[in-house]
Amino acid sequence: MLILAGTTEARLLAGLCADRGIDAEVSLAGLVPGTDYPLPVRTGGFGGAEGLVRYLSARGTAGLVDATHPFAAAMPRHAARAATAADVPHAMLKRPPWLPGPDEDWLELSDLAAAAAALPPGARAFLAIGAGSLGAFAARRDCRLVLRQMTAPRELPAHVEALVARPGDRAAERALFRRLGITHLVAKNSGGPARAKLDAARDLGLPVLMVARPVLPPGRLFAAPGAVLDWIEGLA
Repeated sequence: MLILAGTTEARLLAGLCADRGIDAEVSLAGLVPGTDYPLPVRTGGFGGAEGLVRYLSARGTAGLVDATHPFAAAMPRHAARAATAADVPHAMLKRPPWLPGPDEDWLELSDLAAAAAALPPGARAFLAIGAGSLGAFAARRDCRLVLRQMTAPRELPAHVEALVARPGDRAAERALFRRLGITHLVAKNSGGPARAKLDAARDLGLPVLMVARPVLPPGRLFAAPGAVLDWIEGLA
């Protein structure tokens, strides 16, 4: 089995495979450490769908699991194409997206450009989108933007303030938004348990501009590692 990884769910699936003695390998793009996987790890790209076809064929891979981040756009398409071309069973493991509660003020948008356009002039927005997605907001110099990063910031536009910090719990996020005078939260719908920022926005009555995930290719879609393990064992 080949697991395209990079998420918590991928690590959990790798652990289940290791516990069951399943012959599996983890592939990482090289952007995250691979030391906490209990399976052999390869890093780096394959050279597009064609390169992945060659890899699957050369290794005699029995199944391919795409457990990449919900906002990975290219790799899910490459994986689906390669699995079809190599005649390898293929599944996707993606955590469920967040859903708004009845008392949450969400505007759901198709992409980052739409989110940037939806900010009203003069907004002070908290961007929970990652530094790599900042380009969509480059022209919104009529707003003040706060971008949280885990590491020291690269050079940012004058209208963007860097905040080097890890996300906190609900109370900490609420206090942070108050201290910074945040009027809007912009977030990607990554899903999962880390939704303290969304709960804090709800507590403060802040509008949330929620960016939808890229559309996945057709195929088997699972929401939990255990369900993927059952699928893998059914291939034997």
